[in-house]
Order: sequence, then structure tokens, then C-alpha cells
Amino acid sequence: MKKFQCVILIFILMISACSPQDKKQATIETVQKNTLTNSLYYSGMIQPQKMIAVVSPADGLIVNMPTQYGEQVKAGQLLFQISSPKFLTDYKNALMQFIKAKNEFDHAKTLLNEATFLHKNQLISDDDFNTKKSSYYASRLGLMQAKDALEIHLQQLQIRDKNLFNLNIVDMDKISEAMNFRLHAEHLQVIAPADGMVLAANKNENEYKKWNEGDAIKQGDVLALIGDMQGISVQIKVNELIVNQLKPGQKVKISGLAFPAERLNGEIIHIDKQGEYSNGMPVFNVQVRTMMMTAAQQNQIHAGMSAKVEINLAATSQIMIPIKAVHEKHGKAYVNVVNRLSGQHEQIVIQTGKTSMNEIAVLSGLSVGDKIVVPHSA
Repeated sequence: MKKFQCVILIFILMISACSPQDKKQATIETVQKNTLTNSLYYSGMIQPQKMIAVVSPADGLIVNMPTQYGEQVKAGQLLFQISSPKFLTDYKNALMQFIKAKNEFDHAKTLLNEATFLHKNQLISDDDFNTKKSSYYASRLGLMQAKDALEIHLQQLQIRDKNLFNLNIVDMDKISEAMNFRLHAEHLQVIAPADGMVLAANKNENEYKKWNEGDAIKQGDVLALIGDMQGISVQIKVNELIVNQLKPGQKVKISGLAFPAERLNGEIIHIDKQGEYSNGMPVFNVQVRTMMMTAAQQNQIHAGMSAKVEINLAATSQIMIPIKAVHEKHGKAYVNVVNRLSGQHEQIVIQTGKTSMNEIAVLSGLSVGDKIVVPHSA
């Protein structure tokens, strides 16, 4: 009797093992191709999408700064006033050079007119005529250069008196008056070349140079940068193994600790073709940019903040299956498939590739349309 009861118990257990409840522990999925995306993350610093340098036109002293760093300005707005006696001296020299060049041009023009008449009547040789013509064109070129130089000085001194260009060497009183004027104690006007934010230029890698009233400056010093903060750019460094997988126009995401709720859409706009060494490895500078931010984003995101750039590298489409469908035995990867003819489950060897969080690539062993057994998680 006891033996009969044991047989019954074993039979019940076998039925239970094949019950519908156990079948629910696995599903059948059809193999198909998907794209494995590899996300890369880089850090950088927020910068305006475009910057224009404002440089000092001459040696001098900053005597007035009506606009401070970090403020928004309009094109033509006054940024700096510079006291520069040297520039005033240069202006006087430019004016004298213009008067001399104009006198030489007028003289050469008169000689050419005379030579044209004489040559037409065969009273001078071709060589003499060509000499007079060459002198005329040389003096004309000299006058153009002198006029350009004088115009640059007049623009910096905010002088709009076009009558200066009508002066002749005989107008001594007017020349003397133009030579000895005083305009706000020789103050040069440095104005904003475009709309944007006034930013300090880099003094070195980790420091910015902010000028103040009373500072002595040299011609060519970068006084400020006018940054367009309607959009932003971030420069990142990418190693040599990744750089060839990137291309201009590739989409990126930009986020930051100071603006955690924002994820800005951007794109790669430039990739350096020459690398530099960092920590013993060649890296390449890559610049990304987002063209336009909302007013709220512009109020929250500022130049100099840290940023994180996400770049997704999409691989070629390949067979991807759930990781839990794969099991390992004797150093090989196996998966259970449904035989297309018999419908029975059988175990086959596969070759695997890259993995994501939940999926693994299959390089060989499976084809699109195959059905695999995917066990449920315990």
C-alpha cells in the first residue's frame, strides 16, 4: 500500500512540473534586429555660442567703464573710455601724412594733365609720358592709404568732420586747428561691436582678466568679449579611439549640475584634426552647440557653469536578444530555440557581442525570425 502511495505522489509531482503554471516561467520571442546604442559622457564648461573680441586700439589708461562684466549691451553702446596721448600723437601724424599725400597727388595729377597734352601733340616721348602716368598712380595709391589711416583715427576719436578730407596744404589755419583740438582729454571711445553679454577674456587656463578703471593697457589687449548667450557652446576632449566615430551635425544632449531639470538639444559643430596629449593619451577638441535657448533657460544657464555632454554612438543594426535568454556552459554561450519543423525546444551555441543593460548582441548562431525561449526572472 505504501508503495502504491509513493507511485501516486511521484505521478502528481511530474504532472505539477508540466503544469501551465510552470510554462508561465518562460516565453517565446521572435528574433529580430535592433540597434545597440552606446552613450558616452563628457564634461566641459558653458560658453556663449559666439564671441567677438573687443581689443584696445592704443596704449593708454582706462578712465571710465560705464558697463560692467556680465551685463547685456547693445551694438554701439560705450564699453570703455581710454586716455591715450600717444593715440592723439598718432592722429596728428596721420593727418599730416594725409595732407602731404593729397598735395603730392594734386601735383602729380597736374603734371599728368600737362604730359597728356604734350604727348598728344608729340612734344614729349612715350617714356616721359609713361613716367608721369606712373607717378600719378603711385601718388593716388599713397593718398588712398593715408586716407584709410586717418579715417581709423577719426573713428576712434569720434570725429565726424568730413571737411578734414577737403583740407589742402595751403589751409594752414584750419590744419593747425585740426592738429591741436582736445576731445574729452584725448579719450578714445571703445564701443560694443554687437548685441550680447560683456565677458572677461581668459588670462590663462583657470583665470579670467577683468580690467578696471585706472588700469594701464597696451594696444591689442583684449578688454572684453561680447558673447551671444541666446545659445551656448561647450568644448570637450575626446580620445583617439572615439574621435573618428563623431561627425559635424551629430546630435548631442547638454545638461548641468546647476540646471538639472534642463536637457538641451545640441549638435557637434567642429572636430579638431590635430590632437594634443592629456594624461599620456592623445585627445581631440570637439565643440558642441545649441543654437537657441528660451528666456527662462537664459536666466538660469550662465557662461562658466559646468556642463555634461551626452553623445549616443549608434552601432549598425544587429540581432539583439534578452540577456536572460543566454546561459553559459563549458565556456560557451547557449540559447534555447524552437525547432521550426518539430516545434521542440533545443539548445544551440551562439557567439555573442556587445551588451546593453538588458540585451546582448548575437554575432552568429541565430537568424532573424528564429524563436527563442526566454525564461522569466525568478
